[in-house]
Amino acid sequence: MRIHRAGAAAGALLAALLTVTGCGPSPAGGGGGKAAEGKPASASPAKKGPGGYGGLLMGARWMVQWVTVDGREISAPPHAASWMAFDYDNTVKGNDGCAPFRRSTTLTDSALTLGGEWTQATEDGGCPAKNRAFAEQLRKVFDGPLTIAYRVDNLTLDLKNQQGDYVAIKLQQPEGFYGRRWQVPRLIVGDTYSPDLPKSAYFIFHEDGTVIGNLGCNDFTSKAVFEGDTLTMWEPTRLSRRTCSPDIMKGEGYLLSMKRNPQTFTYSVTHDTMSAFDESEGAPLRNGYEFTALPD
Repeated sequence: MRIHRAGAAAGALLAALLTVTGCGPSPAGGGGGKAAEGKPASASPAKKGPGGYGGLLMGARWMVQWVTVDGREISAPPHAASWMAFDYDNTVKGNDGCAPFRRSTTLTDSALTLGGEWTQATEDGGCPAKNRAFAEQLRKVFDGPLTIAYRVDNLTLDLKNQQGDYVAIKLQQPEGFYGRRWQVPRLIVGDTYSPDLPKSAYFIFHEDGTVIGNLGCNDFTSKAVFEGDTLTMWEPTRLSRRTCSPDIMKGEGYLLSMKRNPQTFTYSVTHDTMSAFDESEGAPLRNGYEFTALPD
């Protein structure tokens, strides 16, 4: 997004992105190029996990924030290098901060039991010593029977072993993250927001890096890579050439333009919202997106 002077650029953007109505996209499932393939996705009705805290884990990806050992808190490596994802096939996969892992699991509403053995930790010379030290502690704590409890809210959980040590995790990607429509209500510009964008503008992210959606008037395709707590996005390419009202076309033009191609953002999520912003040039020049998950 082409922002060079915080005050002037923000003002120009806010003037350009007026609240708009009128011409919208072809509906999902209609004749709108690749974007027509993007139907909201949800977990299959056959997929059902336990209730309670255990059910929150299912189908989602969680980043490890820290572990405690004998009352001592040890922070995880930065940029969500350590993570775990729980699947409906009774397994958990992830990365300890240095090496990938997969374990069998048994989940109830308030407890988790890990089965099988840890794979041999790799002595990868490319993994920093601090990461290797953390991975060793995580492997000690994240083992055997564990109780599950909220730490603050349903975005943060603690997995505690019988010795009182625990792994602190935070939601990184909710269940159904990929394949659903993420509406773009507004854009982040400096310390403020743009006016509301057309409700017809949305993005659909796929796990293979493909992005499809609508810019307010025209369908588009793009690429996006989620890695740790960063999101790298490429400029969208229009798949159609419809013309809508001038205001909608101005907003679409802004969504088509990025400051760099590709551009990397730091992202965070709740169960139904996501923000992604770039502060690489300082907070006054930060820019990015605000997303809201549309219902299935």
